[in-house]
Amino acid sequence: MRRELRGRVVLVTGASRGIGRRTAERLAALGARLALTARSADDLAKAVGECRAAGAEVEAFPGDLTDPADRARVVAGAAGRFGAIDVLVNCAGVCSFGEFATSTTDIARRVLEVNFFAQAEMIRAAHPHLLRSSELARDGWRPAVVNVASICGRWGIPSMSEHCASKHAFVGLTEALRGEFERYGIDVLLVLPGLVRSDDLNRHLLRNEGKIHLDFAGAQPSDEVAAAVVRSLVRNRAEAAVGWTSWWVWFGRRMTPRAVRYFMQRKVWKYARQHPDPG
Repeated sequence: MRRELRGRVVLVTGASRGIGRRTAERLAALGARLALTARSADDLAKAVGECRAAGAEVEAFPGDLTDPADRARVVAGAAGRFGAIDVLVNCAGVCSFGEFATSTTDIARRVLEVNFFAQAEMIRAAHPHLLRSSELARDGWRPAVVNVASICGRWGIPSMSEHCASKHAFVGLTEALRGEFERYGIDVLLVLPGLVRSDDLNRHLLRNEGKIHLDFAGAQPSDEVAAAVVRSLVRNRAEAAVGWTSWWVWFGRRMTPRAVRYFMQRKVWKYARQHPDPG
């Protein structure tokens, strides 16, 4: 199956920067009609301007997706403005980089709220519109949900415990909904990037105190992940690991899990030897 996106209404979360913004730009080039949402109205306005410059029909719906009222307003606004929602792309997310023992309940709850609960409830809110899109579909076209999780959702990474927990939950939800939504004619797709280069690392990370070497500067660019998101949507790929590191962990988890476990533990011990705790 190859999904034609021209003229289709796509709602993208986390669209003001990073993966969400680059995904919106690529969807605009394919002729999709875009409803973009994020917390920052100013950054979202810039994304809208870039997409309109590419000739796309696009509208901004600023909001905090952890707020039930904002979620309802965004979905209702998008459906009211365009008359439909054919695709939901969940790109919003935050991360905490630091050991679990020195973290806080507030950080854990914040990560889970943004990375899991907000995305799950966006799917629930958009479901009636996706269902209507399926009922009206012709020529084999199917609506879709695309969940941008992380390879952390397949294997826990040290010093990213809250992030991994939220992404494991998101991956599990995706797999369950894939079975549930099949009878509605709605596809549920999963994209698993590795470490992604952030537009602003300090805004993306709730804390930056991890005790493991992660090359944030050399991480994969968000546009590379966005290309995989759009490719998965067009080709209807159920699951896609993005980038060599992500693919290695994804494959290793299935074929050589002990080797992956040893590699992760070795990275922690190596950091500890190079950065001994004071005292």
